[in-house]
Amino acid sequence: MIPVPIADSFLAGSLLTLLLPTLMLTALVVWYVGFVRRAPGPEEASEAAAPTPEPAESAPPEAAPPQQQG
Repeated sequence: MIPVPIADSFLAGSLLTLLLPTLMLTALVVWYVGFVRRAPGPEEASEAAAPTPEPAESAPPEAAPPQQQG
């Protein structure tokens, strides 16, 4: 296989060796900080999981069956 030269000089190769991992680490840290800030906290997570009321309790009075007179 013929090698494809990306950096023909020693300076370009050494800069790529130093800068690419540094930039990748910086991008990962920026993404992680943004992800942590958007994630809900424990208080918000417990509010989201609150139980819903029973349908009979939340039904309006006009939805109740009519009473029989007798």
